[in-house]
Amino acid sequence: MISDFTPGDWVLGQWQGGRFWFPGVVHSLGEDGSVAIQYDDGTSEIRPASQVKRYDWTVGSRIDAIWSGDGQWYAATILEADPNGANLKVRFDDGIEEETVTGRCRSE
Repeated sequence: MISDFTPGDWVLGQWQGGRFWFPGVVHSLGEDGSVAIQYDDGTSEIRPASQVKRYDWTVGSRIDAIWSGDGQWYAATILEADPNGANLKVRFDDGIEEETVTGRCRSE
């Protein structure tokens, strides 16, 4: 089966098939079209290609991020992204701004 992805591609995967998309890198491809993802938070799993899409977060994207104050998820907007894309500055909906990394973010 032909895949739209190649090892090394930065993608968003639906962790455990749930509603949230988490950033990661394609590790390998299965003959059945499945995609092995190494997520930015250090976890990994294999997802069907239908639950993987190209990484598309940019400045202005709406995401959820873990706030350092209490370790909980909150809605936020990406304000800045380093050229490497992994380091972000976000503004939470309550106005607090914080620097974070993609491994502490997700989107719906």
